Amino acid sequence: MSTKSFAALMARVASTAEGQAERISVDFLAQVHTRMQALGLSNTELAQRMGTSPAYITRLFRGSANLSVETMVKLARAVQSTLRVELTAQPAPETAAAMVEARSKTAARDGSC
Repeated sequence: MSTKSFAALMARVASTAEGQAERISVDFLAQVHTRMQALGLSNTELAQRMGTSPAYITRLFRGSANLSVETMVKLARAVQSTLRVELTAQPAPETAAAMVEARSKTAARDGSC
């Protein structure tokens, strides 16, 4: 698969609800991991703070366990943080399409696709 085809596939996946949910989960878990490192916490210590097993923490980070809002709150608290959820207005479809096209042209010009 060419880089351009892969980029198009990723754009299609990112536009689906499932793709967006996966991206949010991955981004959130990356933030949790960063906080764990800052606090010097292991998976075992994180599990103890959450009242769960280290195996469950491993499943969360591997993406094989459901990441509910309640679990996200528990994870945030365990790393001495707060979970914040916000909505952002979407640009009009024609504006979004123009933005994607502009990014593609920039990426092509810079050689990143």
